[in-house]
Amino acid sequence: MRSVYPFCIVLILFASGCADSNQQTQPNVYYDVLSFVKRQITDLSAQKPVVHKTTVVNEKKSEEKTQVVNWNREFELFAQADINKPALRNSYQISRPDSLTYQYTLKSADEKLAVQSLTVRLDSVTHQPRLIEATLLTHNPLYSSERHLVMESGLTDKKQWQVQHYKLSGYQKLPYFDRNDFMVEGKLN
Repeated sequence: MRSVYPFCIVLILFASGCADSNQQTQPNVYYDVLSFVKRQITDLSAQKPVVHKTTVVNEKKSEEKTQVVNWNREFELFAQADINKPALRNSYQISRPDSLTYQYTLKSADEKLAVQSLTVRLDSVTHQPRLIEATLLTHNPLYSSERHLVMESGLTDKKQWQVQHYKLSGYQKLPYFDRNDFMVEGKLN
């Protein structure tokens, strides 16, 4: 009798482990933006292209040309636009205005999800994302923000698919403080 209990525990742990692996291997419902962004982060970190970067915070503008860019931080908001999480499987309405465009919009305005909309437009030849656009909103008693993201990609001179332009704009607002408007734009050479 004592040997039956450990066997049952092992069987239950094995069964629950199988259920988790099945859940993790479910196909994506939405376009896999996160994989594309991660691949770009890896490639750009290795290649170190020259970036003409413009930053505006509350009308204070700065510009620089640099090869020193932390691409994880630069594309963090694009990674946050990933809607392929199991909990979000039924949260977005899918629209296909044409065969190369995926548009996702939040089904219910009552849902408190950050990603309000996401559009992915593919290249007709390579079927790589030519354009990724997203709108992210956060509203709670401590913080509110709205961010608009645009990432444009294309073939480089070396025939590699790469981000060529990105822009993040919006605002952040804390209670009792002024609203901070911002814009970050990068053009890669």
